[in-house]
Amino acid sequence: MSFLFISLFSFSAYAGFSEMPESNRYQYLEKPREEKERVQKVVVRQSSMDRHAQSLLEQDRKILKLLERQEKRVIVKKRVEKITALTRVKGILLNSVLAMNVKPSKFIVRITGDHPELEGAELRCQGFSFEKRVPSQCDLMVLHDSEFQVDVDIWDVDGAEGIIADYFYSGEEKTFLTSSFASFLGATFEVAKGGVNSPFGTVSQNTAKNKIMDGLSKMAGNAKDKIIESGEQNLTISYVNSGKEVLVFFNESIKLNGGE
Repeated sequence: MSFLFISLFSFSAYAGFSEMPESNRYQYLEKPREEKERVQKVVVRQSSMDRHAQSLLEQDRKILKLLERQEKRVIVKKRVEKITALTRVKGILLNSVLAMNVKPSKFIVRITGDHPELEGAELRCQGFSFEKRVPSQCDLMVLHDSEFQVDVDIWDVDGAEGIIADYFYSGEEKTFLTSSFASFLGATFEVAKGGVNSPFGTVSQNTAKNKIMDGLSKMAGNAKDKIIESGEQNLTISYVNSGKEVLVFFNESIKLNGGE
């Protein structure tokens, strides 16, 4: 009975406390909750394809820089490709030369000297016979399928102008032999004429035989004069074998690449 009374009292006391008006209750000051800014980290994941693409771009930039440097070097090199006047280089005859004093003969010379810009160049030349040499000039040079107008002389290895001929024919021997034979015939015809001895010498007789011999003697004398006259304007021939070494002399400068 006492236990039941205590329970009822406790319940009534609690019920009375809970029925207190809200205005009389203690008000707690609640601070507003500060929302923390959440920083969302964006994680960029690079795939293997992206890495390869970036590597290729870097290689392209390096190659481009190398090409630009190489282009500058090539331009500088082209400015040096010039043959100055008075340049002398070695050459060799590619064909034999049969030169005459009345008509020039054409031949080809290949440059073989220690000049890298002219290595393998070929020259078109013309020469004529003068005593035992062949003075020659060249007007065209072909180098790496390009043609250049040139002013070039061909010297022998002794440094004198004109190639020394391996064989030379002047015609002097023929002139000497033919003129001597004409003189011999003239004297023979004079002796063959008949004559009469007198205190004043031998007097030719006016016979048909003597007239014929006199005419033949005059013909022999005329032939001798003609041979001597033609000997002064005789044909001379100079022959030079192929493979002969010569010197190539440039009278004027040449620009091999057309640059300044």
